[in-house]
Amino acid sequence: MAGIAKRVMLLLVPVMICCGISGLAVAVDTLEIPMVSRPPVIDGTIDESEWKPAIKTEVTPKTGSWDFGKTEVSYIFYVMYDKDYLYVAARLTDDDIQTDTAAEGSINGNTWQDDSIEIFVDGNHNHAPTALVEAEYPFGGQYVITAGNAIRIQNSGAKSFGDGPDDDYYAVADIKDKNHWEMEARLRLGFFGSPKQGDVFGFDISTNDDDGGGSEEAALFWTGEPPDIYNNEQVWGDLVFGKPYEVSPVSRLATTWGQIRK
Repeated sequence: MAGIAKRVMLLLVPVMICCGISGLAVAVDTLEIPMVSRPPVIDGTIDESEWKPAIKTEVTPKTGSWDFGKTEVSYIFYVMYDKDYLYVAARLTDDDIQTDTAAEGSINGNTWQDDSIEIFVDGNHNHAPTALVEAEYPFGGQYVITAGNAIRIQNSGAKSFGDGPDDDYYAVADIKDKNHWEMEARLRLGFFGSPKQGDVFGFDISTNDDDGGGSEEAALFWTGEPPDIYNNEQVWGDLVFGKPYEVSPVSRLATTWGQIRK
């Protein structure tokens, strides 16, 4: 089906995937992402209440996939969607945060040489062996933000960066302290064919780790087999566009009783 991946039965998604930001899932190859009615504010600070519907997935030096090198860096990421956008956030732990190469606010500089998050999308789910070519750009691409708010859009079609309703990509990063930084991003779904519940995208996420300045020392992916994970859709994981997120009756009761007691 052009522009949108084939549908799969949601029952095939691994049982360990669950809803709620308080739950923690180790890196796996498939994530079912919830549809939300209230979008998060893209400001570089992960608000627990805004990202509560999303699965909390941890990537560590032991659970992730090293494309090259090895360091101490680790991160937790979240993914969810609404009728307009795909939302991605990450909270990173790094003992040496570097932003010395790509200038703040710059677009399409050498972002991989700084501490950064890279988001990869295979919108037509065709598992192309070379992702970053003209034929694949209408269905996906690579979207990057550094800890210092430099941007990269590796896609000849999705060029607009901003927080407007017609912009294809928007992201904000914020360094919290010397060992932690966070990022939030949104990608316009219309660019990928406006997927709906039951559709599947190829997906991956990685961080470049730059210790000591200069170029990066390592790249840690959620999933995949080296070399060149960034350019090989065949080794990426899957996003299953799941059902709308609903607060459970138990949660609603607990909130109401808490308010009454207060």
